[in-house]
Amino acid sequence: MSGVLLRERGFRDSEGDGPGGSALCFRLLGPLRVTRGATVLELGPPRQRALLAVLLLRPGLETGVDQLVESLWGEDCPAYAKNLIQKYVSGLRALLAAGEGGEGGEGGGPGVRLEWSGSGYRMDVGHCEVDLYAYEQLAAAGLAATRDGDLVRAAELLEEARTMSTGPLAEGLEGPMLDRERLYRQERFLADMEVRAELELDLGRHRNAVPYLHYAVHKYPLRERFLWLLMLALYRSDRGNEALATYAAQRARVVEELGAEPGPALRSLHALLLRQDPQLMVMPALRLDGHAPFGLPGT
Repeated sequence: MSGVLLRERGFRDSEGDGPGGSALCFRLLGPLRVTRGATVLELGPPRQRALLAVLLLRPGLETGVDQLVESLWGEDCPAYAKNLIQKYVSGLRALLAAGEGGEGGEGGGPGVRLEWSGSGYRMDVGHCEVDLYAYEQLAAAGLAATRDGDLVRAAELLEEARTMSTGPLAEGLEGPMLDRERLYRQERFLADMEVRAELELDLGRHRNAVPYLHYAVHKYPLRERFLWLLMLALYRSDRGNEALATYAAQRARVVEELGAEPGPALRSLHALLLRQDPQLMVMPALRLDGHAPFGLPGT
């Protein structure tokens, strides 16, 4: 999946281009946006914008025309879809070419290379900035620091990554590939942010975690991991009754809406809260590969 490739690719910052610079800057998180310096580029019709997003999600990889057609339209594609791909590629090449003075020009910043290899199109953004690549590098570094036991550094990196995610991937653009990647990116973001909250608890910063976890629980009410972490953070912040009330409210919602009980991890934590078990103050929140499931200390 392209998300894995992006994590490996990392981020190469624009060389010598600060806020007043002239390098291209791509924003994939939230509505697709491309700027050159202070100028926001007009990216053309929605399908052309979607094509740009697809190519940015496959950095350095060749993508055949049939694959691009499937990515943008799926099975319900127009008879002239391949001609449209060629038209959109031409439009993107003109739009994203080096500015005056860049590569092949006289007085501006570098552009991107969008080439046909004989079997597919390949986009190379060079030293241009892409926010998704930066997010992936920060998140991967944060998870690596977590595995290495450098929890303070891990929390810093994952917090920096969190602030970069300003909305769904290529928000508002349609296409089967973008729909799949949007779901994947959302799940990866939530998994990264679960680790971010776990780090706060294991660093003893329980009160700092409570507002963030309240927000996460409100926005993702069925994601039980966030609720588990919130209950533990509340208890460790001398708000044990609120932790119990939070569980009771969630249980009532799940029973009413789904006809089911909360999961075993939440029930296990609730039992510990009821008896004010001493383990609650010392058991780790962080889950690493191979560790016991959350909510089941000592197993």
